[in-house]
Amino acid sequence: MKHLEKNGVVTLQKLESLDLADCDRSTSHIPIVIVDVETTGFDAGSDHLIQIAMRPILVCPDTGKVSSIKKPIVYKQESPEPLSDRIKQVTGLTDEELKGEKVNWAMIGKIFSMCRFAIAHNASFDRPWIDRYLRENDIPINEDLIWGCSLSQVDWDRDVVPSKSLEVLCAWHGFFYNSHDAEADVDATLHLLRKSSTIPELLKNASSSDWHVFAMNTLRQENDRLKKKRYRWNPEFSCWWKAVSTKELADQESSWLSENMSKVEPQCFEIDARHRFDSV
Repeated sequence: MKHLEKNGVVTLQKLESLDLADCDRSTSHIPIVIVDVETTGFDAGSDHLIQIAMRPILVCPDTGKVSSIKKPIVYKQESPEPLSDRIKQVTGLTDEELKGEKVNWAMIGKIFSMCRFAIAHNASFDRPWIDRYLRENDIPINEDLIWGCSLSQVDWDRDVVPSKSLEVLCAWHGFFYNSHDAEADVDATLHLLRKSSTIPELLKNASSSDWHVFAMNTLRQENDRLKKKRYRWNPEFSCWWKAVSTKELADQESSWLSENMSKVEPQCFEIDARHRFDSV
């Protein structure tokens, strides 16, 4: 954190509240919602959501300037099972605090229906939870909504940060906050993106298609080789696969598979941006 050091001391400011919007509103500005969830575990299919926070904003996609910041929307949800001590410690929530609380999923669905993008820090975690509860409550899902991820769709490596966790990235940019509270996480994500001037980059990357490369018919004894190349196992299709950002990279992966695996049949598929991070 040498960029923050003065006379051998690094000073971090606590994020108490968001700054005012950056510029005047324009008809070209697009509606975006920053979102975060707190849950009882990591499995969106069997664990339970206990808090959701959203912050709608208006943004100029070309400059990243924010012209409007709406009030936060925060709901808590009673868990059907007692919270573990770990979850209480991480989130600061208690069973007593959640008793009788219920998320207004109709309101959540309405907000998503009005937005062009939803942004979360680790959208691959947040989206499946929200989609699950919208479906369970028979709330229509905005099929044109694009999910953006401030964790994976910003090139934080250029800043040589030691970690891409929200807490570390915020500290790297000179501030800290009350982490693992959904509302605080949302405001920290927005403040980080504005402070780092990375909103245009994030929106551009979120709008682009992904490519999934499947390694069909590989031999079991070659699994370690695939793991080292960061391929993941897909139990539905019983094969290894990897996501890349461009057709060129997909072709490179296919060539590598053909040259380095014994009986592989590489297959590449373009994934529309609207389906990124979708668990279905």
